[in-house]
Amino acid sequence: MFRTFIETDSLERAGSGTIWGNVWHEMDGLHFPHGGWNDMIVPYVTALAEGVREALSGGKAEVDFFDGPLAVEMLPVGPRIQIVAIVPEGAPGLAPCYTGRADLAGDVVKQGELLLAACEQRGWSLDTDVRRLGLVLGWLREDLPPV
Repeated sequence: MFRTFIETDSLERAGSGTIWGNVWHEMDGLHFPHGGWNDMIVPYVTALAEGVREALSGGKAEVDFFDGPLAVEMLPVGPRIQIVAIVPEGAPGLAPCYTGRADLAGDVVKQGELLLAACEQRGWSLDTDVRRLGLVLGWLREDLPPV
């Protein structure tokens, strides 16, 4: 099982305008990179949604975290998506996990919409990154496979 976690109460806007916040994944019960991972949350979730779209269309996608040499790789395997945690060479890794296509897409849409709403509540809806997130989430919603 693969799930994405977003803590909307952790959102902060840097002087540069970049929005930071806590975002991480659960892969078969283990957190990656770790619970409470702080990163450039809006660009990361946008890239994650784009990666899910790529995997749903049959391609391989690698989504990098911005704060550290870490990533998730998504690859379609039959009716499911295989997800691999990419870590630096020599670091302990996690076993690949598998999730249903609709489950993966639905989870990313749900978490992305929570992030989008939290940004809008803070008055950040005109931010270029926030607008891009909304656009990509709309595309992913259209791509949602039937349950």
